[in-house]
Amino acid sequence: MHFASWESSNNFPGGSMPYISSDKNIRDFVQNLLRSGQWEIVRHGKHVIIRHIAKGAKKTIVVPSTPSDPRTFANFRRDYFRYLRQYLIQTGWIQNNSIPEIDSPLAA
Repeated sequence: MHFASWESSNNFPGGSMPYISSDKNIRDFVQNLLRSGQWEIVRHGKHVIIRHIAKGAKKTIVVPSTPSDPRTFANFRRDYFRYLRQYLIQTGWIQNNSIPEIDSPLAA
């Protein structure tokens, strides 16, 4: 199922975006991604699945619709930024200047 009318100009049916998530932070984050024009909804069933549509991008992300873990938004955002950094390195927008990890004094 493909929602071409949603992705063509970000005009959503009924003038509003489809149900994304019960978590306000996740909902706002995903709505901003969709409004950017670089992401689109590819499926809307039990969970919304969004896809990065920029040149060279191949990532899809499953959006948690009814998260029960309080860390869900932090984990979702972490996964997004991890992917974004990987994509920017892959496309040459940034260089991978790996910094060696510092040993933690708490590591045993």
